[in-house]
Amino acid sequence: MTTRPTPPHGTQGRYKGTASGSRPPCRCPKCVACASRAGQERTLDRLAGRPRRMDAAPVLEHLHKCLAAGMTQGLIARQAGVNQSTISRLLRRPNAQCQRSQGERILAVRVGDFSADGYRPSIGTMRRVRGLYAAGHGPRKVAAIMETAETRLIDIARGIYGHVTLKTDMAVREAVAVLRDQLGTDSVARDRAFREGWPPLGAWDDIDDPNAVPEWTGRCGTDRGYWMHRRQRLPMCPRCEKAHEEWIEEHADLDGVTLNQLQFAARAAATTREADLAHDARELMRVSGLSVEQAAERLEVTRPHLHQALKRHPAPAEPVVTTNEAVAA
Repeated sequence: MTTRPTPPHGTQGRYKGTASGSRPPCRCPKCVACASRAGQERTLDRLAGRPRRMDAAPVLEHLHKCLAAGMTQGLIARQAGVNQSTISRLLRRPNAQCQRSQGERILAVRVGDFSADGYRPSIGTMRRVRGLYAAGHGPRKVAAIMETAETRLIDIARGIYGHVTLKTDMAVREAVAVLRDQLGTDSVARDRAFREGWPPLGAWDDIDDPNAVPEWTGRCGTDRGYWMHRRQRLPMCPRCEKAHEEWIEEHADLDGVTLNQLQFAARAAATTREADLAHDARELMRVSGLSVEQAAERLEVTRPHLHQALKRHPAPAEPVVTTNEAVAA
């Protein structure tokens, strides 16, 4: 069992001693002078309308905002310069007061400010690793780039960590930068991503936003998105599945033949839409010199979706002109 060090003379802790009596109060000249000075300061603060204690309600509200942003109690305590037990006590006793000096330091902590040595939410890290799986980059290859254990990367993909360190987060980002434009060859990783429904990297508009939803098709959340999933053999997302079920309910009064005709038409339209989008984007970029981002804005689609369309529907290869054909021309 560890024991707390004895406070030095001339401090409040040494003057008061311990409640259990294991360390009796000290009445040496230094400790008495310290206690007297502290009492005078409390009196002056009270007369100036600045009591030493304050209502903990605004502090608790700020704490809950920090925690909702993914900050841990330890990180908040480090940034505020208080003990973690102070944070825990405030959360356990919401109606209590707190020392003004501690409360003001806690209120000064910026929401979502993750320090270099602190932990951050793992949601973006996990999505990036899963996106690498979907691209065919297995844990062994990714772990080698990150210089970490393969089992650790597998655990990140499984989502068992609520938070990760800055070092881990930056290592995964580096692996994404290295592998994003490479064609993966790990079919086991790709098959697992398909079974689990893990979206590719390009499906996210803001991959670190906990409330973001993946955009697989550019029409997710609609019946056309459902058929695009089916035709392109993409894992079915819940939004498209729900949209298709609602479409079926809305057309429940139709006879079987008419219903089948409408579904066939929707399926056929979904087959060509993405290929047409890729073709139109390439023409815009070729003729007008637009970037992918500008082409996406012109075509009224998201940049990630246009990236996916261009990747799934590559430009046709230019015909090879032989020497004899060139001479004849």
